[in-house]
Amino acid sequence: MRTRSHRPGGADGKPQRVEKRIREWEKQYPDIWVLLEVTEESNGEPVRGKLIATARDPEELHETWKRHRTKGVLTMLTYGPPSEPGPAVVVSAA
Repeated sequence: MRTRSHRPGGADGKPQRVEKRIREWEKQYPDIWVLLEVTEESNGEPVRGKLIATARDPEELHETWKRHRTKGVLTMLTYGPPSEPGPAVVVSAA
């Protein structure tokens, strides 16, 4: 199932694309794949971006990602934090 971000209109009626830190986008979409346009990097690592699309299955984002890539848009795919804790590893020394 594919979802998109809410894009409020600006003063000129055109959709505004909000720019946020990558970690903020991830926190906003737990358990969801997030496709972002990278707008700022630090030491070669993306730190800020604008939301392109979200999906529960990353395959749903493939065509959207390809369209942006052919336009020369720098993108990244990331995943929001899991809403349920994963397995824990316990180390014990005898």
